[in-house]
Amino acid sequence: MQIKTLMLIRSLILAVLLADCAATGMQLTPLEEQKLDPALQRLVLGTSASRTEYDITPGSSGEDKFGVLVRSDNIDEVRKAGYTVTSAFGDVAVVRVTISQLRSLVTLPSVKNVTNGSKNHTM
Repeated sequence: MQIKTLMLIRSLILAVLLADCAATGMQLTPLEEQKLDPALQRLVLGTSASRTEYDITPGSSGEDKFGVLVRSDNIDEVRKAGYTVTSAFGDVAVVRVTISQLRSLVTLPSVKNVTNGSKNHTM
């Protein structure tokens, strides 16, 4: 009987720890809150109501890539860090990133902010 009780307690503790880890993963870091615009914050959190507000292309690995505008003091730092810079003018670059890359992009010191790229609509 004691073994069953210990196993039950262990299972409950594990469940609480896993739930806490899952909840923590769905929060924004202070840098993400500071540097990501509201649409990208919703994307990272998985709370976006519609994917139509994003410029999405399928990535070679099967993971979607999102077009974002990056304001940076050093666009070369963004390139050297391995991000796909498709164009740049002054301190603004168009970059294609996965959601996980988006989360790491904001950690670069030169990145000031990241905004959602808008889709081009034909008329």
